[in-house]
Amino acid sequence: MSGCYAAFDVGGTKTALLLADRRANRLGLLRESTSPETPEAVSYRDGRAHLGVARHMVSLLRSALLEADCPSLLGIGIGAAGPVDGGDMRNPPNVGATGEDRPDRPGPLYVPLVDPLREAFGAPILLRNDCRAAVLGEVFFGVGRAVPDKDGLFLAYVTLSTGFGAGVWDGGHLVTGKDGNAGEVGHLLVREGGLPCGCGNRGCAEAYCSGSGIVRNARARLQEANASDDARYGVVLRQLALEEACAEGVVPADDGGSLGRYVTPSRVFEAAEAGDPLAVAVIDEAVRAAGIAFAGLANACDPDVVSVGGGVALAHPELLPRIDAEMRRHLNVRPPQVQLTSLGEDAVLYGALVLAQQAAEGRVGPSVGS
Repeated sequence: MSGCYAAFDVGGTKTALLLADRRANRLGLLRESTSPETPEAVSYRDGRAHLGVARHMVSLLRSALLEADCPSLLGIGIGAAGPVDGGDMRNPPNVGATGEDRPDRPGPLYVPLVDPLREAFGAPILLRNDCRAAVLGEVFFGVGRAVPDKDGLFLAYVTLSTGFGAGVWDGGHLVTGKDGNAGEVGHLLVREGGLPCGCGNRGCAEAYCSGSGIVRNARARLQEANASDDARYGVVLRQLALEEACAEGVVPADDGGSLGRYVTPSRVFEAAEAGDPLAVAVIDEAVRAAGIAFAGLANACDPDVVSVGGGVALAHPELLPRIDAEMRRHLNVRPPQVQLTSLGEDAVLYGALVLAQQAAEGRVGPSVGS
């Protein structure tokens, strides 16, 4: 073996690592929970930094290289939950603690990625926001795999997962923006003064249609339901949350605040399928917010295809026709085709593999994915 590429997908809940050879053949795959922030914060740039995520990545890669018996590392590609800033995540709303400016936490929160891995392995590295990485995966391994002329592709990738964002490929070019954060559709305003978002604003699409947003909305509604006279409102979700708590050996008080800690996206969907009005309302709001954001993306970028991935979408593909219908209510362009990604949960990993190839070649533009 003459060397291998390392591709990372660093998300809000999981970190995945793919090792591949020069022909993109898989040599190893690891998935683990994303390491939480380290207890201590270090001074960094104009704020603070937590190093736990990078330490975890270094450990994963060392183990994978040893297992694959790979003699040399050609390049490293990273698709990370955004926003990204140079070689770091900056104020990532879904990874570790948020970096919102508060008196007890002045300045931004950074999660350094590139420098720690470069110091550990000495390999060339490219970092992109996870959705920008994923759209590269679609171009070279998914939607565009059989298309020889990538200049004729106009597509977007959207993730419905812990967070909500998009990446865009526009006729041969990855749309990046001045700081590499183009496609933050999750932070389009869908409701003035609405639910708080992890970014620090209120009413963002992500606050309603991401996994974290669905949970936050359900918890808020459970607390409000305590004062409701409608005995049906939230009763199924309460029972499911109670079951979740009991499975962990906890018997919480039967109120929205205590039970809310045991609400998960899957439990909200389960309750909605059972007809719980509270859960149905949460999913309806998620569909509406996603549809508005999809329309904003389509109106701004005019793609032929919107490929959708992420844990929420992959677990609940039945949402896509509803989101498509809502999107079409707000369009001023020819509707794109909305479809589930063929790459499953590996879309970001395949995009990160393209980044690793580009890093090894000293390039930042399109590369061949095989």
